[in-house]
Amino acid sequence: MIIPRLLLLSSCLVVIIVSSQNVSLKCLKDTMDFLSDLNAKEPQTYAILMYDALGKAGSGIVNGNMDRVGSYSECLSVIAPSGSFHGEYCKLHVEQEGVKFVIGICVPNSCSSQEVTSLARMDILEYSGTSLLAPLPNFMTQNDSFLAVADTVCSGGLFGLDAFAIVCLCISGVLILLPVIASVYTGVLCLMVTSSLEQLSLVTGKGKRGGNSEHDKLALKSSLSVVEEERTKQIKNRLDHLIKSFCLQENIPTVSSRNADNREYPSLDGIRVLSLLWIISGHTGQLAYVFNMDNSFEWKARVLEKPLYLYALSGPVYLGVDSFFLLSGFLSAISFLKLTENSETVTMTMVMKFVYKRIMRLQPLHLASICLSIALISLAHWGSFWELPKHQWDNCRRVWWANVLLITNYVSVAESCSGWAWYLSNDFQFHLTTPLVIFLYVKWRKAMHAAVTLLFLVQFLASTLLSYYLQLSINYPTGESRSRLNYWVEYYTKPYCRYGPFLVGMSLAILMSIKKQCPCIKNKVYAVVGWICSFLTMFLVITLAFVLDDSPNSYSIMAAFYQGLHRTLWAAAVGWVIVACQEGYGESAGSLYTGCFSTGHNTTNLSHHHLPASSLLLPLLQPCLHTQNHRATHESQSKQKVAICWLLHRNCRVVE
Repeated sequence: MIIPRLLLLSSCLVVIIVSSQNVSLKCLKDTMDFLSDLNAKEPQTYAILMYDALGKAGSGIVNGNMDRVGSYSECLSVIAPSGSFHGEYCKLHVEQEGVKFVIGICVPNSCSSQEVTSLARMDILEYSGTSLLAPLPNFMTQNDSFLAVADTVCSGGLFGLDAFAIVCLCISGVLILLPVIASVYTGVLCLMVTSSLEQLSLVTGKGKRGGNSEHDKLALKSSLSVVEEERTKQIKNRLDHLIKSFCLQENIPTVSSRNADNREYPSLDGIRVLSLLWIISGHTGQLAYVFNMDNSFEWKARVLEKPLYLYALSGPVYLGVDSFFLLSGFLSAISFLKLTENSETVTMTMVMKFVYKRIMRLQPLHLASICLSIALISLAHWGSFWELPKHQWDNCRRVWWANVLLITNYVSVAESCSGWAWYLSNDFQFHLTTPLVIFLYVKWRKAMHAAVTLLFLVQFLASTLLSYYLQLSINYPTGESRSRLNYWVEYYTKPYCRYGPFLVGMSLAILMSIKKQCPCIKNKVYAVVGWICSFLTMFLVITLAFVLDDSPNSYSIMAAFYQGLHRTLWAAAVGWVIVACQEGYGESAGSLYTGCFSTGHNTTNLSHHHLPASSLLLPLLQPCLHTQNHRATHESQSKQKVAICWLLHRNCRVVE
């Protein structure tokens, strides 16, 4: 009688404990089976694999290798002999004496994230009397403290299909099928036309050999009428034209063409290429640093404060984006000025046409990239580093409308869908100011000068005051989380802080249109002085970023002034390159920006035709390279040197 009562009492205690800890009986049973098989005298193979997949403390902790990722693929490959469960990979977010890190653990798939958190807090996950969740080494702690489990995220069900994902998958499928169908359709149509032309040549040949018989004349007339009818149908059929616009036969030659003679401002292409390479390099370093680098402390100390690594995240790495804003403002003003060439005023029709063209240039690819990203996220296996895809997945389902309205720059970076789309929102909002500035230029130039001066002043004051009162970093922010959030949310993505380079571009376009008949640069002396001032300005903008004090404890007013001025000054320095090259004073210095790559290198032309694609698809592809890894990456000096050599090589190709 005693044993059954003890069994009944123990079962009741288990039920009470389970109910109080919100752990299901199925989860608890499978977990206890796993622990029992692991701690047995002869452990089961599956239990050994689950334990082996557990994240354990590795070497290089003092250099930043804090996270214990474990083996994602090994965990998912485990199946219990009974078939009642298989392995599921989970990441426990833990903290010990203020140090936060992640531990990857393999548990039965019958347990939810909340249940795994409860099991970890119950401290029943042990092997040979030692907890599976080992604390930090003693040299990293001051007291005999324990791990505190904050929460758990498991890989199962992270990216479940819902209505939004299905719609994105369907749209992505259509976007992928359209080029295939269009290419096949165009190929078949070309074969039919070729066949008709061959028949026509045969008839013509017979006529030459056998004389102008009446039968041949009728056949020739019939063939000509057929060809003419086909051509007429092709011209009038809009659906045919729409389908052919997606075909690879039409688009690949256009994209790969290296002919730059027909472009009015060829120097812009070189600026595009160098800026794009700079942005790609910076994003690559940023993603590795934020998500899956196992020596982040060492990398931070070596890279973030040294000018040699300016191409990565050191100093004002973001200046490549300001160069793009400069080009955008320049081309925006040039485009609208061409609309006003045959008119003495700016009409609402011109404005609507200008805005419509800009929307059609940006939005189709912008929205298509969102659908493609959601489709890719829902289909791919993301390994141990799923945070960025999960961030994109959740936010796009919630605030996709901000991308449609092009107001993502007013949504917090932590909550935005396609966080890189803030650039497009700013760019579009800046374009809306172009008609107003050009209207004042056409009607009343003194008012335009006053308006441009006022806009420069507002941008300067907004950036300076925000930087001073929020003590914003002038380089890539690496301080406490609140300071970093303020930098991205209150300053970096806001149009009133980023408008300066765009306004410089517009002013430059207006100046060059005024001086079209009379050059801006009088002689070589002016050109030499201009080049010296341009390079000196670039040098000062980069150097001051490493010299000025922007630490929270002793924030300098000069750092705030720098924050308000440096983007505009950088844009002005790059703008000089456009003027000098356009008027024939580029020579050896300006040839760096000419964008004339040697044979076989089409980067310049790709950036010219598909700048929106570069800004949208590259940030989509880069996370795939990082998050598909199952283990943390290790950034070494050799990798950095290879990257430097590669960038120098690409820049030298531009000079050629």
